[in-house]
Amino acid sequence: MEVNKRIGEGKMQGQLHQLLEGLLYSSVFISFCGFALTVETYLLARLPVSLPMAVFVFLATLFTYNLSSVQSILRHPSQRVNSQDPVWGQRHKKGLAVLGVLSISAAVVLYFWFDLRVNPWFLLHLALISIGYTVPVLYKRRRVKPLRSVPLLKVFLIAYVWAVVTAVLPLLDAGMEVWQPETVKFFLRRFLFILALALLFDIRDYTYDKGMNTLTFPGWIGVRNTKLFSLGLLLLYVLVLLSSESGLILWALVASAVGAAVIVWRSAVNRPRAYFAILADGAMLLHAGLVFLATAVVG
Repeated sequence: MEVNKRIGEGKMQGQLHQLLEGLLYSSVFISFCGFALTVETYLLARLPVSLPMAVFVFLATLFTYNLSSVQSILRHPSQRVNSQDPVWGQRHKKGLAVLGVLSISAAVVLYFWFDLRVNPWFLLHLALISIGYTVPVLYKRRRVKPLRSVPLLKVFLIAYVWAVVTAVLPLLDAGMEVWQPETVKFFLRRFLFILALALLFDIRDYTYDKGMNTLTFPGWIGVRNTKLFSLGLLLLYVLVLLSSESGLILWALVASAVGAAVIVWRSAVNRPRAYFAILADGAMLLHAGLVFLATAVVG
């Protein structure tokens, strides 16, 4: 009886582990973080929440993070996938490619069905950055490396796209203008916060980037100084908050910055990928969750 109980518990733990891996490495979790930050922007701007826009951000993020799998399968459709590969994404490459295609298809339908008020030309520049970040292009018959290989550029591209998608797009859909002071304020705050977190993924990828001869901040100024740079960005973020927020909302945003700072300080090159996937990405979810609670209390 006891043996059967232990076997059942082992199976359940195995299933939970597989579910967690699926959520993290299929990019569903980080896409939900994008959804949450989009909703947060509406709350902070005291605007009605547009669920179609939030779902659009979720789907667009899901496509972007699975774009490398889509590209790989399109270029080599008959490739064999090694089911024993230790990397989860490699074992499920075909499934991730299908997920990517379905998500971008659903995002396009959502955009037109709900008539989202974001200029398609504005979306195009985000698409070009997102695609160019991962996919190498051909220029005059020469293969040009993806944007992520440009020295020191990776973290700024990530922060820019995330800030625009989760902070600017909701405001544009609500009828605000790109250069409106309120829009610029939200962009700047989100950019600083995401940039501080993006530096953690430079730390995570330090060994890989070094092997690929890609210069990143840890390779340039060292891991410790990269963490200090990230903490400095979070401090600057808090200073900006002090000039633009007050009351319980301010405390919620500052608390999320403190939580992010703890995650930054405890990061290291030898941390498992799950640390970055759960905690670094989860800092965005904490950010949105605290704002949601604060706005619920304030009413």
